[in-house]
Amino acid sequence: MYRIAVLATGEKERTAYIAQTERFCRERGLFPEITPYPEQEQFFAQLPQTAPTNAVIALPGVAGLDAVEHLHALCPACRVIWCSDLDFSLHAFRLRVAYFLLEPVTEEAFQQGLAVWLADKNRRTR
Repeated sequence: MYRIAVLATGEKERTAYIAQTERFCRERGLFPEITPYPEQEQFFAQLPQTAPTNAVIALPGVAGLDAVEHLHALCPACRVIWCSDLDFSLHAFRLRVAYFLLEPVTEEAFQQGLAVWLADKNRRTR
């Protein structure tokens, strides 16, 4: 069972990521539990009780970097798609982020990130 956390400050952005993730999963017969978080504090407060298997982090600037680093420290097995307005691709590589996207994020690029999640899960279960 996938538990996917979506951390994004904008309601419109958060809703779009959730809708795309739900559609991608439904097309593949997967029905994950998706939980939206508008703020880092709320997300990290819930993390000990409900650690996600996957996360979408879409926060501006250094806030995104801080969130990804903190998540990696607390939950290193969590697979992350990180969307940022700054090029943190080297940090993403260092933190073993599953997929890094520089904004503006297209639906096609986000779908590629979701496909990486699925391919990684299938590779691990063989």
